[in-house]
Amino acid sequence: MPTYDYKCEKCGHEFERQLSIAKMNEPTEYPCPCGSCHGTIIKMLAAPAFGDTIKMGMRKPDDGFRDRLKEIKSSHAGSTMNIP
Repeated sequence: MPTYDYKCEKCGHEFERQLSIAKMNEPTEYPCPCGSCHGTIIKMLAAPAFGDTIKMGMRKPDDGFRDRLKEIKSSHAGSTMNIP
């Protein structure tokens, strides 16, 4: 399923969604998901993620990457980063 990028015209909040082609404009029908500005959402143009198997969901990052994320999190007290 394709991934689409969206942006709020009011606050600049950016997010992405994996949607079918038929539903690609669905997020533009709702206010900004930031919860405070209620701005208008636009669909952004983005290059396809060919070759990025992690972003495409075909494989997960290796354990070394996850271990490095844990090191970074432990060195930043109060971090809210979620490491699966």
